[in-house]
Parts: sequence; structure tokens; C-alpha cells
Amino acid sequence: MNSKSVAAVVAALAVGTALFVPLVAAAQTVTTEEHNTYVAVKFGPYFPSETNGLNAIGNTFNKWPTKYAIDGALGAYWGIFGLQLSAGYLTTGANDVDFKTWPVLLIARVRLPIGGFMAPYGEGGAGVGISSVSGLGSNSTKAGFAGIAGAGVDFYLGQLLLGAELKYLWLDPGFSSTTANDPSGAVSSFKFNGITVQGYVGIRF
Repeated sequence: MNSKSVAAVVAALAVGTALFVPLVAAAQTVTTEEHNTYVAVKFGPYFPSETNGLNAIGNTFNKWPTKYAIDGALGAYWGIFGLQLSAGYLTTGANDVDFKTWPVLLIARVRLPIGGFMAPYGEGGAGVGISSVSGLGSNSTKAGFAGIAGAGVDFYLGQLLLGAELKYLWLDPGFSSTTANDPSGAVSSFKFNGITVQGYVGIRF
């Protein structure tokens, strides 16, 4: 990873932590009975929506294959509004290319509690994706923009938190390659935007 990428990652983590930790502490002081803060682990499939321009058959470009995404989350609510700091891992690739990224995101949420035991929500956020690609005779690691927008539902069983969510991920790690089978040798960036569908389990406190 080059020095600019390292600086970007450190700055993003520092800003996210500086903004988020005081807010979590404030949420805990509101009332412990309401369990305003939570930690959760999420897992589910990742469906890339971008085509793989590295490996083409004729003029047909296939999408990157479906793989999986794992996330850890620390969040807090103030009434219907919430913030979540999320860090995770997702991967995809082709026969000769392996791609993976570690997105770190600050996410804003708006929820609608229903009956005290469930709460649908919408969410959106942005941060940095620390991405690496290997294959085709080279390896590279970069830090680039990552963002999400989605919706889900929380289920509250005492202090136990269960839920599911669907998110669209924007991920541009800044990698580029020569377009396959292009006689002009055009160089294009390749992105890893896609959809994640995750279930999760956590603890409220």
C-alpha cells in the first residue's frame, strides 16, 4: 500500500472514531433500560453488479461471481435516529483474479419502532474501502471510496438483537486494466459495486 493510501485510511479511521465514540457514550447516558447501543455481526451473499472486463469470451463480459460479505457493527440510537460504525470484509474474483476489500463505513439510520419488538429502518453512509487484487502476474492494494444505501429490520428479543438487511454498495478501489479483446488497448477502471443481503445477530446494552 502506498503512503497516500495509508494516510487516507488512517485519516478515515481517526475521523470516524473521533465522531462516533463520544456519541456512543452519550447514548449510554440517556437511559440504560432502553438499550440504546448495540454490537452485531452480519453475514450474507454479495452480488456484484459490475461486469468483469478482464476475462471476456468474444464480446461477452460476465459479471463478477457471487461471493460473500462479513461485517461487524457498533451502533447507537437516539429515538428514531441512529449512527453505526461498520467494518467488514467481502470478496469476489475470477479464475485468475482474486479481489477482496475491507470497507470501513460511518452509517446514518432512521428507524420506525413497531410494537416495541421490531423496527424497520433505512440507512446510508460512506467511508473507505481498503482493497487488494491479485492475479495476472501482479498484486496491488489501494484505499478508495466506499458507500452504501439500504434498508432492513431489527427484531428485539430483550437484549438480543436479530435482523436482516439489503444494501447497495458503491465500491471504486481505483484499479484499472486494459480492456479485454479491445484492439485499441483502451485502459478502463474496474469497480465492484453490488448488492449485499445479510442476516445478523447482536447484543443491545
